[in-house]
Amino acid sequence: MKPPQGAAWSRHLVFCAISLYLTATVQASNDCAPSIWQPGQFEKRALDAATSTSSPLITTGNVTAGQVNCRYTGNTEDMDINYYTCTALAIQYGITIETFFALNPELHPDCGNIQANTDYCVRGFIEPLRATGGRCGPPNNNATCLGTAFQCCNANTWTCGNSTADCADGTCYEGACAGDSVFTTNGECGRQHGYKQCAGVWGDCCNADGKCGTGPSFCGYGVCQLGNCTVPAAPSGPPSWLNGNTTDGTCGGPKAYTCNVVYGNCCNKNGMCGSLPSDCGAGCQPQYGNCSSSSTSSMASSSSSSTKVTTSGPITTATTSSPKTTSSAIKTSSTSTTKSSTQATTTATSTKPPSTSIPGEAALPSCGQTCFNNMLAQYSALGYAALDAYCLCNNVDFSNGLRDCSNGACGTAVASTVIAFGSAYCATAFATHTATTTGLAALPSCGQTCFNNMVGQYSALGCASPDAYCLCNNADFSNGLRDCSNGACGTAVGSSAIAYGSAYCSAATATHTTTGLAALPSCGQTCFNNMVAQYSALGCASPAPSCLCKNVNFGYGLSDCSNGACGTAVASTVIAYGSSYCASATAAH
Repeated sequence: MKPPQGAAWSRHLVFCAISLYLTATVQASNDCAPSIWQPGQFEKRALDAATSTSSPLITTGNVTAGQVNCRYTGNTEDMDINYYTCTALAIQYGITIETFFALNPELHPDCGNIQANTDYCVRGFIEPLRATGGRCGPPNNNATCLGTAFQCCNANTWTCGNSTADCADGTCYEGACAGDSVFTTNGECGRQHGYKQCAGVWGDCCNADGKCGTGPSFCGYGVCQLGNCTVPAAPSGPPSWLNGNTTDGTCGGPKAYTCNVVYGNCCNKNGMCGSLPSDCGAGCQPQYGNCSSSSTSSMASSSSSSTKVTTSGPITTATTSSPKTTSSAIKTSSTSTTKSSTQATTTATSTKPPSTSIPGEAALPSCGQTCFNNMLAQYSALGYAALDAYCLCNNVDFSNGLRDCSNGACGTAVASTVIAFGSAYCATAFATHTATTTGLAALPSCGQTCFNNMVGQYSALGCASPDAYCLCNNADFSNGLRDCSNGACGTAVGSSAIAYGSAYCSAATATHTTTGLAALPSCGQTCFNNMVAQYSALGCASPAPSCLCKNVNFGYGLSDCSNGACGTAVASTVIAYGSSYCASATAAH
C-alpha cells in the first residue's frame, strides 16, 4: 500500500533542512588565513633604458654663441622617409620649415639625408652672444642681456640692468622689453625710421619730420604723424548755433530768446535775429546769439565797412561765372572808389565755392533760401577759413543743419525740396572739385594720424617691417584704419581715409614684384630644387632645363611633390612655375 503523497513531501523537507544546518556549521580550516610575502620571493624590475634617457640633442651645460640650443626633439619613428619628412615634422610640431632646418643644420636643404627612427630638434633657438660681462648692444657685438642676471640693455650706457629705468620703453634697446625695433632709443621715429614709436624720455608724439617730442609742435593737429596725437573730438550733437529757442525771430528782451539758424544767428541791437552785417556788427548782443563768426563772414565777403551783401548774396556769389556778375552781387556805397570796388570783387571771387553753379535756388520758398544762405554763412563755425562748397559739404553738420532748419522753418512737406537742393549743391561741388594735393597729404590730419598709427602696428600685424603688401594681407589693417578714422574724423570724413587705405592696398598688390623661384613658397622651392637635383636619374648629364623638360617624369615629379608638400591650393603656383620654366627652356633651345 502506497504512503500518502503529503507524507513523502514532509520527509523530503526534513532531509533538506538537516543538510543545510550541517553545511552552515562546518568551517574550513584555512578560512580567512593571512597571505605572507616571503623575502626574495619577487625581484625588482629595472626600468627600460630607452625611457629613462633623454635625447642627446637636448642641450645641457654651456652653449657657444651661434650653436643650436635645442629644448625639445621629435622622432621620425613610424614616418615615411622621403623629401616630405622634414615638412611633416615641422607641421607636426607647429614650426616653419625654415626654423626646422635652422635647428637641424646637418640636414640637406632637400631633406635628402633625413634618417628613420632618429631624433631631430623641433624646439629651440640659435644661441646668441650673451653679455656675460654686462656690456650689450651694437657697441658690444650686439651681445644680449637676456639669460644674464640683468636682462635689459640700457641704450644710454650699453650696460645690462634690471631697474625700471633700464627696462623702460625708449631706453631699453633689447632684452626683457619691446626693444628698439618698436620704440626708438635715439628719438627718430615714424615712417622715415621704420615706423618706430616714441615713448619714455623721448615723449609720446612723432612729428612730420620723424622726431619725437611733446607739446603742440609734436602732438598738435596737423603736425603729428604717430603716437598720442591731438585729434579733434567728433561732435556729439548739433552745433550750438542750432539750439537757439526763439519762436518768432525776436531775441533778448523779457523772454531772453536766443537766435538760431532759422532766423539768423546774430541778435542785433533792435532785438531781432538775422545774419546780415548790420545784425552781427555794431550793437550785436553776444549773450543771445553768435556775433563773431557771422561778422567774420561779412568781412570775407567785402573789403570795406560800406560793402553790403544781399540776402541771396552767398549763393549769388557761388553761382557767378564772371567777375562782372560777381561785382553786381555786391552793392558798394556811392563813396567807394574804383580801386575799392575792384578789391571787393577780388575778395568775393576768392571765397566763392569752386564750380558750384546750381540753378534753382530762386525756386525755393523764402524759408528754404534763408536756411540755405544761413548755412553758407556758417563756414567759419564749421571749421573753414573761407566759403568753400567742397569743404562745407565734407562736414556732415552742413547738410544736417540745412535739414533741421528747413524742417523747422518750412515744415517737412516743403523741407524736402530744400534738402534735395542741398544734395544737388554738394553733388556738384564733389563732381567739380580738383584736388591740389594727392596721396596721404590730401587726407585730413585725423586720417593721416590713423593711417600712420596702423602702419606703425606692423609688428602686431605679423609683419617683419612696414611692408605694404604684408600689411594689406592682414584684414586687421583695413579694419583698424576704418575704426580709427570713423572714430577720429567722423563717418563723413572718415570715408576718405578708408578710400585711401583701399587704394594703398590695391597699389601694393599690383606692384608686388617678387617673381621667379623666389616667389614660390618654401615647400615649392624645395620640390623644384629636388627635381632638378634628380637630373641624373632623369637621363641628363647635367641639370640643363632643355634636357630635364624632355622627360615627362620631371613635370610629374614636380606635380606630385608640390601637391604632397604644399597642398593642392598652393601647388598650382608651383606647377605653373614648372610649366613656365620648361616653356622658356624649349623656346631658348
